[in-house]
Amino acid sequence: MAAVLPALVATLAMQAIIVIASLIVPITVQESANALGFNPALVGYYTMAMWLGGMASTLYSGGLIRRFGALRVCQATMALAAVGALLTGVADVAALGLAGFLIGMAYGPANPAGSHLLARLSPPHLRGRVFSVKQTSVPVGAATAGLLVPAVVNAWGWQAAGPAIALLCVAAMVAVQPWRAGLDGDRDSSARPLAAGPLAAIRQTWKPPALRRTALASAVFSMGQFCFTAFFVVFVMRRAGFDLAQAGSLFSVGFVAGIAARVGWGWVADATSSRATLTVLGLAMAATALAATTLGPGWPWLAVAALSAAFGATAVGWNGVYLAEVARLAPGGDVGAATGGAMFFTLSGSAFGPALFGATAAAFGYSAAFVLMAAVTGGAGLWIAFGRHPAPEGA
Repeated sequence: MAAVLPALVATLAMQAIIVIASLIVPITVQESANALGFNPALVGYYTMAMWLGGMASTLYSGGLIRRFGALRVCQATMALAAVGALLTGVADVAALGLAGFLIGMAYGPANPAGSHLLARLSPPHLRGRVFSVKQTSVPVGAATAGLLVPAVVNAWGWQAAGPAIALLCVAAMVAVQPWRAGLDGDRDSSARPLAAGPLAAIRQTWKPPALRRTALASAVFSMGQFCFTAFFVVFVMRRAGFDLAQAGSLFSVGFVAGIAARVGWGWVADATSSRATLTVLGLAMAATALAATTLGPGWPWLAVAALSAAFGATAVGWNGVYLAEVARLAPGGDVGAATGGAMFFTLSGSAFGPALFGATAAAFGYSAAFVLMAAVTGGAGLWIAFGRHPAPEGA
């Protein structure tokens, strides 16, 4: 188990920082929208641009990991995230869209690279827990963003958050360099990183029935997660009347709950099955989304915190179980390539789900948008429960 610790620390920390960068715009959207004159609900389109970048970059992850090593790929994601973070401070809507695309390109390879390292170094009987601990990077990053970004904004204005996070990206990129030789010892300097092409990863994920079903379900769960991520702060400010600092602290509550939930769901999945665990998570996401439709000005801080924690435990809590299952089902044991292909489907939900949610909220209000979220996540949970699950190839 000791062999996996440097990989776990490095991948967890760098993905957490990418998450912080990805949340600069959603957390500051009320301020930037006032300054630039757009509807804050349109932040869903920023999220779409971000995950389109992620969908593009994740398909090339397998080849890049084989050629340069997983840790070097993670360092490259830090450089992309730093540039994207800097652009979030530019007072221009187009710059915000480009920032989202670059941060998404950083996000895309993060999970394939992390999965490659952890699948190689972690004991198989602990894989669900190891992957779930690594995936606490998302709630750790989001909880940190919910406290750090509003503090920077209140001190220096909304345009200062991006440069501050860019410095954090560069620091992380340098800090993990001493581990590079050991963790990237399996890289192949003769490999052609772009030889397979983007469709190879999709075909690898689509062919095995169990892996295909898992990847498609993840698209819907990802929609639920990133609708919460993109809209919760502005939703709480508008519907319950909290200011940015209060809404940011409530946002952090959800992701603190998500940290414990990701580890807990990993234990549950190891003890039962990923199928049962993902079914429960889908239905619980739906129930939480329906509860959000009742939020109003009379809600006290603790009640909104409980709602945020419920989102954290469900919409934020499923990823470690999912990635461990993808690693188990990876054809030929090629975890990096299989995860890259699976993440293409996952990120499609991240890209188009929040845009659809935002369009629904702008046209019909937030309650209608949360009803939509409940319908799709609950439906995905039932689909997992009652769908056919053929055994993995070679089982």
